[in-house]
Amino acid sequence: MGKHTGKKRQWSRLRADTGQHHRILLVMILLGVLAFLPIGAQLYRLMVVDYDYYADKALRNQTRTTTVTAERGNIYDRNMNILASSVSVENVYLDPHELKQAGEDIGSLAAALGEILEKDPAWIAEQAADLKQRYKQIGSRIDEETATRIRSYINENDISGIHLEPNTMRTYPCGTLAAQVIGFTNASNQGAEGIEASYNSFLEGSTGRVITSKGNNEMDMPFSYEKYITSRQGGDLILTLDCVVQSCLEKQLEAAIARYDVQNGAFGLVMNAKTGEILAMATVGSYDPNHYLEIYDEETATALEQLKLQYKSQPEHSEAYEQGKAAYEVQLHEAQLKQWRNRVLSDGYEPGSTFKVLTMAAALDAGAINLETNFYCRGSEQIPGRSQLLHCWRARGHGAEKTPQALQNSCNIAFAHIALKLGGEKFYEYIEKFGILEKTGIDLAGESKGVFFDKSLVVNTEKWGTASLTSASFGQTFKLTPLQLVRAIASVVNGGYLMEPYLVSEVVDAEGNTVLKQEPTVVRRTIREETSDTMRTLIRSVVEEGTAKNAQVAGFSIGGKTGTSEKIDVFDENGQRVLDKIVSFVGIAPMEDPEYIVLVALDTPSRATGIYISGGVMAAPTVGAVMADILPYLGVQRNYTQEDAAGRTIIMEDLTGLTPKEAEKLLKDQSLTARFSGSGETVTGQIPAAGQTVPGASQVLVYLGDPVPDRTVTVPDFSGMNRAQTAAAAGELGLYILVTGNTAISPKVLATLQDIPAGTQVRVGSTVQLQFTDTGARD
Repeated sequence: MGKHTGKKRQWSRLRADTGQHHRILLVMILLGVLAFLPIGAQLYRLMVVDYDYYADKALRNQTRTTTVTAERGNIYDRNMNILASSVSVENVYLDPHELKQAGEDIGSLAAALGEILEKDPAWIAEQAADLKQRYKQIGSRIDEETATRIRSYINENDISGIHLEPNTMRTYPCGTLAAQVIGFTNASNQGAEGIEASYNSFLEGSTGRVITSKGNNEMDMPFSYEKYITSRQGGDLILTLDCVVQSCLEKQLEAAIARYDVQNGAFGLVMNAKTGEILAMATVGSYDPNHYLEIYDEETATALEQLKLQYKSQPEHSEAYEQGKAAYEVQLHEAQLKQWRNRVLSDGYEPGSTFKVLTMAAALDAGAINLETNFYCRGSEQIPGRSQLLHCWRARGHGAEKTPQALQNSCNIAFAHIALKLGGEKFYEYIEKFGILEKTGIDLAGESKGVFFDKSLVVNTEKWGTASLTSASFGQTFKLTPLQLVRAIASVVNGGYLMEPYLVSEVVDAEGNTVLKQEPTVVRRTIREETSDTMRTLIRSVVEEGTAKNAQVAGFSIGGKTGTSEKIDVFDENGQRVLDKIVSFVGIAPMEDPEYIVLVALDTPSRATGIYISGGVMAAPTVGAVMADILPYLGVQRNYTQEDAAGRTIIMEDLTGLTPKEAEKLLKDQSLTARFSGSGETVTGQIPAAGQTVPGASQVLVYLGDPVPDRTVTVPDFSGMNRAQTAAAAGELGLYILVTGNTAISPKVLATLQDIPAGTQVRVGSTVQLQFTDTGARD
C-alpha cells in the first residue's frame, strides 16, 4: 500500500509538472503571438495596405524614367497663317557621377561651358560636383547653334558626362499681333494666358516616357530592362481670327492713339454679326508673347528700371534694400498683368450713347414708341422722380424731334422719355434678353460680365428708380464689357438673334482628324425681325445724317452709334473724380445685309491736342478707317452713289492715240471729264498719266500735240482746310484730292489727315488722299 501510495504521489507530481509545462508553453505561445502581432501588423501594412507605395518606390530605386516631351500643337488663323508653333531646342545636363568616374577636369569643363552658355563657371563647377543627384540641368531651351557648339566641345575633347536632351520652345511669328488673344506658354510649356491657356488640354498632347534599369551609383544597366511609352502630339487650333483684319484694327488703333494723344491705351473688336465669329480683338498697348515677361510700355519700363536701380544702390539685405526690392517686384507684376489683360472681355466700362441702340430697339419692339413718336429737347429738363436736372449734350437743345432724329441727334432728353415710356419692368426684361447680365460664353478665360443695376432700382420708381432708369437709357452709371455690347448690338441688326461669340473654329489632331468643331450658336431671340429691319434703317441714318458722319466710307453703306462716357468711379490722389473720358463708336456694314460689326474705344484722349473729345470726332473716323481697310479685303462690294464720286479711286487708262471724241467718251464712262490742250487729231499725252489714280468726278488734262508738263510741286499742309479750300489749293498746283471720311461740305468739316506729308515733292497730276472730319461732332 505504501508502494502504491508512493507511485500515486509520483504520478501526481508528474501530472502537476506536465500541467505546469503546458501552462508555461501556453503562456509562451501567447507571449509569442503577442510579440508577433506588431510585426504581423507591420508586415500587413507593408505587404497589403502600402503595397503600391513601396512597390513604386522599389521600382524607382531600380529604374530611371526619362520624359519624352510631346510637341505642342500649332495655332492658325482662319486662313492657316501660323500664329503660334513650337521649335526644337535642347536642355543641357551634367552627370556628376559619370564626370567623376571619367576623371574629367571640372575646372576646364566649367570654364568652357560657362563661355558657351554665358553662365558663371563657378556655378557650373558646383553643379558638376553635386553627387546627390544623378543629373543637374545647366542649360534650358538652348538653340541649335549653341547645341552644336557644345557637341563639338564634347567630341573634340572626348568628354563623358555632358548630355543634351531634345525639347521644344513656343514661338510666335507675328510678335505682338493679337497677343492678348493668343497668350503664351510658361517655362514648363503650359498655356498661361489667352487661347494657349483656355485650350491647353488640346494643345499640349501627352508626354511620353522611357523607363530603363539602373544599378549602383545611379549608373545605367544596358540591355537589362527598357520600356517605351510613346508621346502623343498636341492638336492644332484653327481660329476665327484673320491676321489681315487684326493687323488693320491694330494699325488704326495705334494711329488714333498717336493722333489724339490717348493716355490709357485703346481696345477694339471685329465680329461677324451673323455668326459670332471673332475676326479681330485688340488691346493696345500690347506685348510680345515671345518675351512675355518684358514690359513693352517705354514709360513704365523706364520707371521700373529706376526703381530697380534705387533698391540696388542700398546695402544688400538691408531693410531699405528689401523694402525697395519688394516694391519693385509688386509694380513689375502689376505692369505685366496689365499688358497681358484682354480689355475687350475682362474690363467693364460705361458704354455711353452707344447703348442707346439697345434702348430704342427695346422700346420699338415692345410697342412703347413708334417712328412718329414726338419728343422735345430744351437742353435740360427736370424729370419728376429724378433729383438732378437732366442735361442733354447739346446745351441749347435739339427742339422738336421724332424717333429717328432722337437717335441721329443722340438726344439724352428723348431717350430718358423713351425709357420712361417703356417702363422699368420691360426695360429690365430686355436688358436680360440682350445678355447684359451674363457672360457671353466666349471660349476664352478671364471674361467678366460687367455691373448693372439691381432690378429693384430700375423698377421701383419710389426708390431711385426713375434716376436709374433714365441714366441707364443713355448708357451711364453702369458698366458692361465691350464684348457684351457688341454682341447685343449685333442682335439688333442681324434679325434679332443673340449669338455666342467664339474664337476657335476647329481643333485637329496630329492625324488630321477633327476633334472639335464649333458652329454658330443662337442663345436666344432678343427682338422681332421687323424691329431689326427698322433699327437697321435708323442706325444707318446716324452715319448718313446724324452724329457719326465721320465714319462714312465712299461706296459702302455703314451704320453705327457714337459714345462718350465718363469714368465715374476713378479718383485722383486728392480723392477728386477724374475728368477722363472713353470715346467709342460701334460701326456696322454693309447695312443692306449686316455682316461685320466693329467697335473702337479710346481711353482718355488728351485735351492738349485741342481736338474736341467725343466719339463722333475721334472714334467714328477710326472705325471708318478700319472699314475702309477691311471691307474690300473681306469681299464686300462697293456701290458708289453720285455723292460718293469724290471718294472713288479710278485707275487712269492710256488715252494715247485716241481721238478727242473717243477720249471724252472713255472718261465719261468712268465719271471723269476732259480738258483738252492743243489742236491735234489724236491724244499725245495726259495728266494724270496712265496707271495713276484719280478721284471720281475729276477733270483729266488731255494733250493733243502740246507738250505735257514734266514738273514737280510741293505738297502743301491741307490740315484745317475745308473742302473748298483744299480743292482750290490743290488746283493751283495741279494736284487731285481723294476725299475720305465725312463727305459733307460745311465750314466745320475740315481736313484732318493726308496720306502724303506736307513738303513732299510730287509730280503734277498726283493724287493726295485727305480725311475730312466734322470737328464739331458731339457725343
